[in-house]
Amino acid sequence: MLVGNKAYSDLIREFWGSFWNVKKPYVEIARRLGVDEDTVRNRIKHLEDSGFLLGWRLVPNPILLARRYSYLLLEVKNQDFKEEIISRLKVKDGVISIISIYNNSLLVTLFDDEEKKASREISKMGIRTHPPIVQQINVPQTNLQMTPNDWKICKLLLRNTESRMADVATEVKVSAKTVKRRLNKMMSSSAIFIMPMVSHRKAVGIPYHLMIQTEEGRKAEVELFVASRIDNLVFRAADSKNGLLFIFTGSNIAEGKELITLVNKHPGVKSAKLSIVEEVVYTFDWLEREIEERITTTR
Repeated sequence: MLVGNKAYSDLIREFWGSFWNVKKPYVEIARRLGVDEDTVRNRIKHLEDSGFLLGWRLVPNPILLARRYSYLLLEVKNQDFKEEIISRLKVKDGVISIISIYNNSLLVTLFDDEEKKASREISKMGIRTHPPIVQQINVPQTNLQMTPNDWKICKLLLRNTESRMADVATEVKVSAKTVKRRLNKMMSSSAIFIMPMVSHRKAVGIPYHLMIQTEEGRKAEVELFVASRIDNLVFRAADSKNGLLFIFTGSNIAEGKELITLVNKHPGVKSAKLSIVEEVVYTFDWLEREIEERITTTR
């Protein structure tokens, strides 16, 4: 499997965090990657057949839930305790996904509430040698007034964005044309986005996770510098302050050591931590409950 190959990394990055586009034509992705449509289709099929690409999940914009997209770094005392913490996090309000990092760390992606109650409660679950890192990720604004049917559509596509429009329409009791129109409206209004779900156990190479804190006013400069030096970049994000997050696939340990040395020497970098990703755990229960509540309370 060629997840360590730049062609596949580029493809996954095109979809990660993309806003939903019903039946998004592969030709659009192909044009951006400089290949033909069949090549994109074949690469996606290969990723699915290999077991690396598990599927796609739909996630509503946290603004619609009166929450903020954040990540929280926890350090636990040992591997056994880590498994216990993961099982508890999977059912915790606000948690979207859990990245298990080699050794004793967890990176929790969550939709935190305005008072940061979710992150405060979660931070108490880990054993730390320093305060947990909590950063807010920038997301596009949305002012769409969601309807009960919009929320019903989101719930049906939450776990499986590949559902047929006709089947979704039957469940919602509207036409397939209406489902498509509302999805396009949600997409154009930045109300929803999709994420690929992947299995790092099926990756060839070493899945790396890089967190950087930059000097004030130098975040954009550092982001460009680091991204230009990663061949197999899969995902990157900037938080609302001076933090950067990169996920990529390296060929070997030496490559990772070379990169972190280079990053730490950059004058705009305050601190940097490179880790190996063990696995990603995706959670759905909390989001389903939250969406179900919106279905019944939205007028």
